[in-house]
Amino acid sequence: MTEHNQQRTSPTFKPANFATWLSLARKNVIGDITAGFVASIVLIANIISFGALMFPDVLSAGIPIAIWSMLIGSCVGGILIALATSLPPLATGIDSPTGAVLVLMGAAVSHEVMTGGGEPAAAIQITMLLFSGATLLSGVSLYLLGYFRWGAYFRFVPYSVVAGFLAATGVFLILAGIRTTIGRSLTANPFAPWTPSDIVKISVALAALLVLLAIRRWSKSGLVMPAALVLMCVFGSLLLYLLGLSDARYAWYLPALGPLSPWSPYAAAQSIHFTHSEIVVALPELIAAVVVAIVSLVTKVSSLELARQTPGELNQEFRVHGLGNLIATPFGGLACSLQIGTSRLLEYAGGRTRVSGAIAALILGVVALTNFNLAGLIPLPVIVGLVFFLGYTFIVDALWRPCAQRAWLDLTLALVIMVICVLYGYLVGVLAGIVCACVLFAVSYSRRGVVRRHATRSNFASYVTRPVGSSKYLQDSGAKIQIYWLSGHIFFGSAENLFERVRGDIAAFPPGQVLFVMLDFEMVSGADTSAIMSITKLRDFCLKRKIVIVYSSTSPAVEISLRKGGCLKNSKGPFADVNLALAWCEEQLLAAENESGGTGSLEFEPWLQAQLGPQVVLQDLLAYLDVKTTAGSEVIYRQGEPGDTMDVVAEGSLVVDVTNERDETVRVRRINTHSVVGEMGFFRRSVRAATVSSDGPAKLFTLTRANFERMRRERPDLAYAFDDFIVATMAERIDSANRSVAALRS
Repeated sequence: MTEHNQQRTSPTFKPANFATWLSLARKNVIGDITAGFVASIVLIANIISFGALMFPDVLSAGIPIAIWSMLIGSCVGGILIALATSLPPLATGIDSPTGAVLVLMGAAVSHEVMTGGGEPAAAIQITMLLFSGATLLSGVSLYLLGYFRWGAYFRFVPYSVVAGFLAATGVFLILAGIRTTIGRSLTANPFAPWTPSDIVKISVALAALLVLLAIRRWSKSGLVMPAALVLMCVFGSLLLYLLGLSDARYAWYLPALGPLSPWSPYAAAQSIHFTHSEIVVALPELIAAVVVAIVSLVTKVSSLELARQTPGELNQEFRVHGLGNLIATPFGGLACSLQIGTSRLLEYAGGRTRVSGAIAALILGVVALTNFNLAGLIPLPVIVGLVFFLGYTFIVDALWRPCAQRAWLDLTLALVIMVICVLYGYLVGVLAGIVCACVLFAVSYSRRGVVRRHATRSNFASYVTRPVGSSKYLQDSGAKIQIYWLSGHIFFGSAENLFERVRGDIAAFPPGQVLFVMLDFEMVSGADTSAIMSITKLRDFCLKRKIVIVYSSTSPAVEISLRKGGCLKNSKGPFADVNLALAWCEEQLLAAENESGGTGSLEFEPWLQAQLGPQVVLQDLLAYLDVKTTAGSEVIYRQGEPGDTMDVVAEGSLVVDVTNERDETVRVRRINTHSVVGEMGFFRRSVRAATVSSDGPAKLFTLTRANFERMRRERPDLAYAFDDFIVATMAERIDSANRSVAALRS
């Protein structure tokens, strides 16, 4: 038995399981190494292109320094990011939007230095030191956002923006592949003819693209893609050697990096002195670099989540990217960030774990320290074909989803954002997309309106139980009270719709028909200045027509806004809830029509006689009832007590309170004179469902269960008339409740 349990609890030591684990580990290692190697080639090519942009013309001596710093930053920070990311596998490199801001900063600062008489070498050192400052500030900002867990406040990127960002990334990859192949940008001279060599290189790259697409479609194995890349590299290199095209002058390989120049921010800080004008010129770009780094990271995380259909943790990405940049700064490294294209490439090239991203980052560091021409080992068409494959994948994956769902507005907006990103850069495209999405949301939200539902007193009653005559009058005259439940945030787009809606409803009735307009704010989260102005205009409109606006359920912030805006003048409220507000309107309406329901025993007896019918002698019924009076507020029933009595209210009013599961007391109903209370528990023979108390002096006629049973034996005709009265009362309440529920569902 012991041996059996030992074998059952230790399966990992079986030879078969160990062999499976070893095989899996071997596959992971091979895939991670291959994927990291392939991704590093693409990252190096991107870094080289940015180095040329940062220090053009007379500043070209800074290109080796910038490339070295980008390689070191992508290595030191990239290893940490790759190992700690929430979206593995992940590859890191110079962030394109942030890099574009650094390019602008370098141009402005270099111009300022050289205009002031400085040498190109000094301009390069000052620019690099500012680049390190931007890296440090970005690292601090990103880490603090993650540390305080403020990522939720940045989850504002809509799908169309993410799709446009991804599609633009695909276009940039394809354009970068063409530029790498022909040696120039298409935008630099779009009408320059391609040479036969350019056409052949592009054709071979397209053939490599077709091979990769076929593998993606027909193969499920993660090792097929890296194996195909290795075979294409080996076969391509052999073919170029046999054809005599391996020499650098034929440009079938990426050019060598050239001698790189290590750089230290400490040494530069000791020898460089900033002028006031240089700081003024650089400060806006430093702030812009931090903002762009945050926006770019949020967009990239959202894009990668969409591409992989896997949720990430934005706060964790903020922290690890912040730490990565902070650690890279002392080593002279520039800011690095996740790369969507190369991160997806890690997957396609066989990367299975987060180690593949760390390997890619480590290779960048080795290249920086040894000046090894790694990119020169791979035939150019293989790299370009891989870049084309990534670009095609991004475009199709981003735009196919809204097309398949027939979400034409999202598709159109994604295409527009893609074009803006391509023409004006990522940051402009993302910001334009967010603005467009906000405008579309505002338009859609304003069309929906803030009136969640609308009813009149005819189909929605307050929680006050009134005599039958009063209830009937209120129902027949219900149009005099118009009730509006508002919801959401009332802003400039929806505030005017509220005014037009209420004005249109009032205009549908004859002049003087509507006397009260109730606005319930329970579901309103806030109101801007435009909303207050529209409500003020509504108040003035109602005031001219002698209509009283009644407010209820306002939050403290909304109440302050209404009060400061003058909306509460010549109005009523705000009441705590809609029931209190509606009850006040009902009382005003009844008082104006002299339908108060009466108080006093002289009016009670004729009312009760009318309920029982002329065939009943009222004094015969009163003989079975006990008289109970209260001088003030007094508990009549307690929740949970036996329901062995019911009462007919002759004078005064009662309140009904319920204690919920959280031990909170909630007032659910008010019962006026000439009504019945306690009948539900009495006839169901159950405990009291609520606590009933008198609200001031009251007079009740109580029917005990013993007297009721005695009345049934002695006077069945009287008991039948009383039962009929109770059934009619309950039916009236059910009808009122049904109409209220229907009004709330409309």
